Amino acid sequence: AVVSTQSTGAERQLVHCDSELGHKINAMMSGETSKTIFIITPTYTRPTQLAELTVLAQALEHVPYLHWIVLEFAFTNLVSRFLSSTNIKFTHLDSNGTMSGFQPGINACNALRNIALDHMTKYHSNSTGVILFANLDRIYSTDLFDKVRNIKKVGIWPTVFADEQFQCNPLTFSSKTPKYPINLGSIGFSTDILQKGSRARFPIKISDTEGISWLLEAFIEDKDEIEVIKCSGEYVWYKILLI
Repeated sequence: AVVSTQSTGAERQLVHCDSELGHKINAMMSGETSKTIFIITPTYTRPTQLAELTVLAQALEHVPYLHWIVLEFAFTNLVSRFLSSTNIKFTHLDSNGTMSGFQPGINACNALRNIALDHMTKYHSNSTGVILFANLDRIYSTDLFDKVRNIKKVGIWPTVFADEQFQCNPLTFSSKTPKYPINLGSIGFSTDILQKGSRARFPIKISDTEGISWLLEAFIEDKDEIEVIKCSGEYVWYKILLI
């Protein structure tokens, strides 16, 4: 069975119910409440777009209690049809006419991520779960999602081939700047960050890594609050270096 809602402007949502029904029944019988994993993914038109969406969808589609938020500058039929063909609960957003593409000096993906965070603040502020920022230039192991679901505040893990790396015991970073030099694909936030309001948004004139550091500085007092999910291992890779 499929339950769908269609709205005007910047939002499309579709829920595939059967894929989660068994997990919900098991959770109710065990008395557990599963937390939702929210995946935020900006995308834009390019020759590899459909292939990249397919690779990420294959990692996501068998993960229970997952909500994929996909963003474009403007809705395209390609992305709309693709999302509708998956077995993934999703929300499809666009910039509602505020963005037409990339602009000099502007991190357009950060601007799109902010649209997703605004949407979550409006519609999911009481949800209990974790937020991940999943770009299409990375490959994700399904093993990651079981590990991150119960992050208490902030959790990190390595992204293979990323410049931003860290060591454990004690937690130290490979770079001195920004304050928390953590790769976008290496971090998950509790949905409690939505309570920070406008402070929990990406500045649009800085890099992804600087944006992650900005969010962390709004959310934690010290790096001791960061939960290391894994110090080493293969959960996330930059795919461009695997060719």
